[in-house]
Amino acid sequence: MRMYFLRYVSFLNLVTIMEALEFRDHPQDITAIEGTTVEMTCVLEQEVPDSSLSWIRNGNTLTEGRKILESSPIFNRDVDTGTSLLSRKSTYYRLEIRSVLYSDSGVYACAVDQNGIEVKSEAAHLTVNQLPDPIYPICDPIVNPVDEGYRVKLRCTGDVIEPPIKLKLSKCVMDVNTDTEVLLYRQTTPIIHSFIANADDNNAIFTCQLTTPADDNVLRNCSFGPLNVWYKPNITIQHAGTTLSGREAIFICQTNANPPVTDFMWQFYPPLSIDRYDVDDIGQVMRILRVNIDDNGLIVKCTARNSVGQVTYHVTIEVIDTDNGSNEQPKTNAIESTNDNISEKKNVSLAVLLAVVSVLALVIVFAIIIPAYYFCICSKKEGNVVAQPDVYFEPQDRLTLPMPNKRHSVLWRRSFGAQVPTDRDVDAMYLEIQSDHYIFTPDSRCNTLP
Repeated sequence: MRMYFLRYVSFLNLVTIMEALEFRDHPQDITAIEGTTVEMTCVLEQEVPDSSLSWIRNGNTLTEGRKILESSPIFNRDVDTGTSLLSRKSTYYRLEIRSVLYSDSGVYACAVDQNGIEVKSEAAHLTVNQLPDPIYPICDPIVNPVDEGYRVKLRCTGDVIEPPIKLKLSKCVMDVNTDTEVLLYRQTTPIIHSFIANADDNNAIFTCQLTTPADDNVLRNCSFGPLNVWYKPNITIQHAGTTLSGREAIFICQTNANPPVTDFMWQFYPPLSIDRYDVDDIGQVMRILRVNIDDNGLIVKCTARNSVGQVTYHVTIEVIDTDNGSNEQPKTNAIESTNDNISEKKNVSLAVLLAVVSVLALVIVFAIIIPAYYFCICSKKEGNVVAQPDVYFEPQDRLTLPMPNKRHSVLWRRSFGAQVPTDRDVDAMYLEIQSDHYIFTPDSRCNTLP
């Protein structure tokens, strides 16, 4: 009975201690980037000694008060702890880890020891994300040139961290207006892509892009290329489809090759004598100087060669005989004839249009302009002419002349007029009419002299 009683008493003491020790603030979950500083805190409602406080990670004690335990993985690290009293006798306990490592991730709790009984706060999770090393991604070099038909292997390597990085391999071709093609997109490293090289891969650039969910601002690239693919020539022969007898025929051997074509060779079946055709200095353009009807069905071959290999292409020519009066015409002449007919029709239509416009112009002149002009001329009357006066006067300047008697003065004014003939056919004759006026001014107001 005593044993049960002691156990009961111990249980009551434990309950009492747990009720007495209460955490006001618990540690919070934190997500951080490796290399940054992390701080976790807890606050108790009671005042407790420093030695009774500790931080626990994944069930292992890291600290005792302000002391870092030597058995702790954070020993000899840039770590700081501290305690302080807040208002109302609350205890503040802090753990600060500078330059946090990925290995510091785990479950943390704040603990208090009271008489051998440990009371813990709520658990908090610390998640430390890693960033890839600046040297990544790494693109393995490729060896140029690459012969067509050979396998090319691309390898892009990233950093192995948590959370895993993402690698994307893309392809684009220089001087080709096409969208970028995504070849691979994975969360593993390295990523490897292989393919058989062909002419379309020439000048291709492959890009490996690295991103990480830990930080959206991290975006890095490395590249392969441009790829230099060597391939045999691709050939086409440009020529007229139909040739008239007696004319010259021109053939151009167009090629696309890497490296460039070094030799061109022309062949004929049946063979042509060397004096019947001519080849330019490069060998790419050949002319048959004078085609005859016997050349109808002649096979013309062009062979182009570079360091990779050689390719032959051929065409068959069609010749039309113009000496026997054949009505058959080459396509080009038929097109010209059609164009001539169209031009002739256009000319005829233009002439008719000009004639119609001319007739309309004459109708407008005779029906509108001439009657209007006649009406304007005939509607004028003599009464509208402004009559000219027979006589008009033009006043002249007034002059004041001194008189012998200083007491008096004479104001002299002279005016004249001109007779204007009313008959327009008579030469203009002018008769001057003048009058003199004198005003004598003695002591009286005014006197007029005759």
